[in-house]
Amino acid sequence: MIRERCRLLRHQGFSIGQIARRLKLSESTVHWHVKDIRITDAQRERLHAQKRNIMAIVNARRRGKPLHPVLFRKPAWSKMLVHLVSHLNFDGRVDRYGCYYYSRSYQQVLHVKQLLQQLLGVRPKLKLRPHGVWMVSYYNVEVAAWLSRKEDGLLAVLTDRMTWQQQWLQAFFDDEGHVFVGGSTRRVRASQKHPATLWLARRLLSRIGIESYIDKRAQAVEIRGRENLLQFQQQINFSEGLCINPLRANGRWKQPLEKREILERALSSYLN
Repeated sequence: MIRERCRLLRHQGFSIGQIARRLKLSESTVHWHVKDIRITDAQRERLHAQKRNIMAIVNARRRGKPLHPVLFRKPAWSKMLVHLVSHLNFDGRVDRYGCYYYSRSYQQVLHVKQLLQQLLGVRPKLKLRPHGVWMVSYYNVEVAAWLSRKEDGLLAVLTDRMTWQQQWLQAFFDDEGHVFVGGSTRRVRASQKHPATLWLARRLLSRIGIESYIDKRAQAVEIRGRENLLQFQQQINFSEGLCINPLRANGRWKQPLEKREILERALSSYLN
């Protein structure tokens, strides 16, 4: 009786799993009874279509939710959170699977890793990639979705507090900027391919009394002059421990100096 029912359903194009659920049998038992029955190509395609539809429904229900949920903190906006999200914007990225940050400076990626740990309570991974680039990453779709929303709201909250604007500027110059000292030229420059970011940087610098200009050809915002550089040092500066890459082919400095130290040298070189 069971054998005949199994074989009848198989001839009708049901899968082994469907038959097992309908008759409340194990799949191995069903397979034993129907293993000599070959379903048609049309029946096989119909089963595949049913499976695709089920997977689409399941994926839609769990979009942005991991199979194994991770508890993480969701802090309110603060100086540290502005700093973290800004770094992910400039030299990192957030996609649907996780967040990533890249730098040749080990201290810098360690800094971002510590921010993720302190603010979100997660454990990101640190990895050395080819060509001497460090990467910090954390894979979790729920964390990624939360950080993506923060990225979308970052520019809106920058208007709230001056200290948050300074944190955005520091992250911008940390990731995109450098100090140049040569001949009579002393400058801090940060390059960025998006003009809107350069104009935002210039506007925020102006609010704290630092004059700058946009070099459209170089796609960079530039700060010159002793008073402007001094204001930059006192109100923004580079993050502590952030060093230049001494192996850069066109680099002037052949030792791992901190960007802060180079800026101090630039200021000290002015004649009193």
